[in-house]
Amino acid sequence: MTDTTWPGVVGITDDRYAMLARLAGQWLAELQPEPIPIGEDSGYENKAIYIVANRRGNACYCGKTAPTRALSRGAAATRLSQHVNRSTSKREEWAEYWVIPLRDTTPDHVVSALERTVAARLGIPLVHRKRMPLQRT
Repeated sequence: MTDTTWPGVVGITDDRYAMLARLAGQWLAELQPEPIPIGEDSGYENKAIYIVANRRGNACYCGKTAPTRALSRGAAATRLSQHVNRSTSKREEWAEYWVIPLRDTTPDHVVSALERTVAARLGIPLVHRKRMPLQRT
């Protein structure tokens, strides 16, 4: 299996972030219009949409957080550390991320719908694969 990342086609800017954050409507907790270097904390949000930018400044990944328990650091930072610890290409390519923090009361279906909408606006494919056990032949 090849370890690759989506190169992205759209740069993420302050204006683009603001437009995407407004999509959250009443569920937006606050604007965080600054990129955060990968590895640094995002705050103390539990539910959020995060947008990763690669070293070329292109949005290359969009994800969501919806932990079942409160975390001691931002859920977006926690989730991103899981991604980069499992993937060499992500560790090498991902440079920063942007967080759209959501209210803790945001329903899970709203978080999922917002993730899909943000990804679509950025032209980022959403690929959700369940890990399948290796089969011996």
